[in-house]
This record gives sequence, structure tokens and C-alpha cells, in this order.
Amino acid sequence: MSSPGPARIRVTASPGGAGGDTKARELSALNELARIASLDLELLPMVQRITDALASHFHWELVALVTTNPDGEAYTCQALTTSLPTDVHIGYSRPLGTGVVGEVAETKRAVLIDDVREHPNFADMTPGVLSEICVPIMHNDSLVAVLNIESTQLGAFSGQLALLTTIADQIAGAIAGASRYEELEQRARLMEMMSEVSRDALEATNLDDFLRRVVDYVHARFPLEIVSIRLYDRDHNEYVRAADAGKRVAGAADRWPVSEGIIGRCIRTGRTQIVPDVRTDPEYIPAGDDVTAELVVPIRSRNELLGVFNLESSVAGVFTPANVMAFEAFADQIAGALRLLRTNDELVEAKAGLQSANERLTSMVEKFEQLSAHDGLTELHNRLHFDKLFPVEWRRAARTHTPLSVLVADIDWFKDYNDAYGHRAGDECLRRVAHCIRDTVHRAGDIVARYGGEEFAVLLPNTDLQSARHLAETIRQRVLDLGIAHPAPSGRPLTISIGVATCMPRGDERNSGALIDAADKALYRAKRAGRNRVVCAD
Repeated sequence: MSSPGPARIRVTASPGGAGGDTKARELSALNELARIASLDLELLPMVQRITDALASHFHWELVALVTTNPDGEAYTCQALTTSLPTDVHIGYSRPLGTGVVGEVAETKRAVLIDDVREHPNFADMTPGVLSEICVPIMHNDSLVAVLNIESTQLGAFSGQLALLTTIADQIAGAIAGASRYEELEQRARLMEMMSEVSRDALEATNLDDFLRRVVDYVHARFPLEIVSIRLYDRDHNEYVRAADAGKRVAGAADRWPVSEGIIGRCIRTGRTQIVPDVRTDPEYIPAGDDVTAELVVPIRSRNELLGVFNLESSVAGVFTPANVMAFEAFADQIAGALRLLRTNDELVEAKAGLQSANERLTSMVEKFEQLSAHDGLTELHNRLHFDKLFPVEWRRAARTHTPLSVLVADIDWFKDYNDAYGHRAGDECLRRVAHCIRDTVHRAGDIVARYGGEEFAVLLPNTDLQSARHLAETIRQRVLDLGIAHPAPSGRPLTISIGVATCMPRGDERNSGALIDAADKALYRAKRAGRNRVVCAD
């Protein structure tokens, strides 16, 4: 996840207190936001914690964070913390350009309003609100979100624009990083699903059975209330029920004219329909009170519209750009299967096309797996991920003037263990030691990685030498306490040696390699001194 860049704030005194108290509160809020940004959180829990933290620190009455929708035509509320009765809710959506939030999302320029009654674009969704501030959250010149704050007091945010701009800069990298990670993870899951369903299509001989397996497969793997496939009856200009998973409305019809519903609109236009809030769409055909968002994707083969793939969810924001793109690709897989099962004369050609798509999908999944941040054997972070995070933590420590510590650990006489008990036992030994180290290192910001064959590295932000040495001794003792039998003549159980190094980072990460080198040298001193010990770098 990207680290937020350095921030400068202009501290202003609030009407209700001294400037020093205001400065302390602002710095405390920025520190908490930095901590939230460093946690390994998914996007939606992260942004909710951000709005909660801002409301708590500054006693703001309404704090919301919104993102623009994949179609670029509307925005949706993703997190909300408020003490006021309001029509706004998580999942609430409006067209881009409408309201102050929509104006900021469209122009990417902050808006500060001392009296909302004088602003022509103000949307009165929360009774009693008199002032508002709204700032874009930008990352690499791209809008990732909009932060909106409202108050029942006139001029409540006068002089606060610099602070809110700083807050936006503070959280931009974390939000962008969480979004990218979530999209990669969702895309990989969807690609695996597409490949699986394509293989089913190659083996299927019955169209109804295949379509039922498709909707059941998707419904079981995504937070969706309804998954359905509707086929287009061109002769009667209707769409027809083909397969459903999830909720079905009692007494619902099996055929509809294309003039009705969001599905009908998809068929008429031939374009994907993304509806973040179905309550705002007059063409929505209700399927239940708990449905919030709908996605309808056309199923085409050789420019012929065969039907639609319909998805409805109670989870706001589920149809991310990555999900929409992947479901569109998935609809292509369904189209190929439909053509395959409908037309025996095209069997060979359709299979070849599906096999080719499977090969491309498999290649993409393999590339994603290669980028995975975890070691498959020990379930720790791998060396690649450690090397990516190390310079990030170095720069953060340099900005905050806090110590950074590294532990480099190695299992003693591990080759002898492998030779005596075999590689399968050696793998199990590595897993037990790895989990022991991981379970001993408790802080969310600490990073534990498998650094080599039987070597591990622990990165400890904001940790001085004394604390790092104490943690290393705890790890060494707990590994010894595992009581893993070792073939060494001493009769002592399996042990571990650890090198420790600490520094106060200065400048950029070009000098960061010296810290790991120092820990590595301390490890070898521990080895030469007899093993089963902790040695700190000079």
C-alpha cells in the first residue's frame, strides 16, 4: 500500500479554545490517520475508520467519504459518521455535478461554504446544516475519493481548508493502495471463476443445467442477493427467465417486454447498466427491500445480443471498476458457452475459442499469483514483499524521526535437521518456527517475512534497540520452548540465532541497505559465538 507523502499544516485556533490545544488535536488526528493508513485493512473498513476518527477528534457533526462510480456519471457514499438525522446513508448515490459533493467530484476543486443558504448547488439532505466543507482526495493527479463535512453552525469551517487539504493528502495514498489491492484480489478471484465455468461449458451438453450451474457458482462466491440470466427472444421482443440463484419474488413473471426494467434498458441500448442505488432508478423492478445496487451486463456473441447477466446486491459499492470489467469478461464466457451448446455445427470453433480464453485467463492468474505477497510454505510475507515495504518504512521513520529496527534470524544447524529427518519434516519445522515468530510479533505495523531458506526477517517500525533486543530474546526462547527434537550431539532442541540492528533513518532509502547488513553481520557473530543467542549490531 502506498505511503502518504510529507504533509504541512497551518494550525488555526478554533473559536472555542486555545491555539495550542487546537494544534495538539490536529496533530493527534493526523497521527491517528497515519496509524489507520498503516493497518492492513480492506477499503471499506479503512474509510469508515477514517470518518469515525475525524468526527471523534474534531467533534464534527457529519463526516462522509464518497467515491465516483465506475460509469463516471454518479458518486456513492462509502463511509458515514454522523450525530444528525439525515437522508444520506452508505450506498446513497447522486448524479455527478449535483450537490456540493458532486461539484467537487466533477471539478476536483475544494469548496468551503460558511452559509449553505447562499450556495446554489447545496443539496439539503440533512436538516439544520448551515455550513459545509468538501475537499477532493487526489493521488497521482487522479481523484480517489471526496471528503465532505457538514455542521449546524454558521462558518464552522472558516480557516480549516488547509487542515482538510492536509488530511486529504494524508489518506490519499492509503485509499488508493487499498483500492488497487482490492481490485487485484477481486479480479484474480473472478478470473479463477471464469476459468472454472468455462471448463464446465466445455463438458456440458444441456443448456439449462449449464446456466443453473453458472448462477449458483457466482451466487456462492459474491455478496449478491440475486444472480440471474435472461435470454433475449428477438421474435417477441421480450426477455425470458433462464436461470436464477438467490431470492425470487413470489408470483414473478417468466417473460417481460424489453420496454420494462433495467434489464430491458440493457437490451435496448446494448450497454452495461450500473445502478449503485436502485431506489433512484424509476425503471427498477423491485425484487426485495434489501437490494441496493444492480449490474446488468449484455451477453453477446459475434455482435448478436443473446441475453443479459443480471446481478443484484445489498452491499453498497460492490460493483467496483474491476468487478464490472471482470463480469463483462465473464459474460463473454457465457456467450461462448451459449453458442457452443446451441449450435452443434459450430462446436469445434467454439471450443477452440473457449480453450484459448482459458489459456489467457490461466496466464493472467499465474501472473497474479507471482505477485502474491505471501510465502506459500510458511504463510509469512515473502522476500519480495519485505523488500517493497522496507523502503516505505524507512521513509516514514525518516519523516517522523523515529527509530527503525530489523531482526534477522536463522534456524541453527537446519541442514543437519533436514538430512536426519527429511525435507517433509523440514518443511513442517519451518512452518512451526515461522508461526512462532509471527505469533510473538503482535503489533499491526510490524512485518514478519521468510527472508531465505531457513532465514526470517522482522521489520519493527518505531522500535528502539532495547525493545528490539527484548523481542528477539522472547522469540529465541519461544522457539527453544517448542521442544523440536534436533539430531545435534548436544541433545538440545532446535534453536534459533538472531541478529539485531537499529538506526534513526535519515534521508531517502538509498542508505537503508546498511541496516539489514548490520543485522546480518550480527547474526553471523551469533553463529560464531555458539548459536542459540541474540547479538546486537555495534
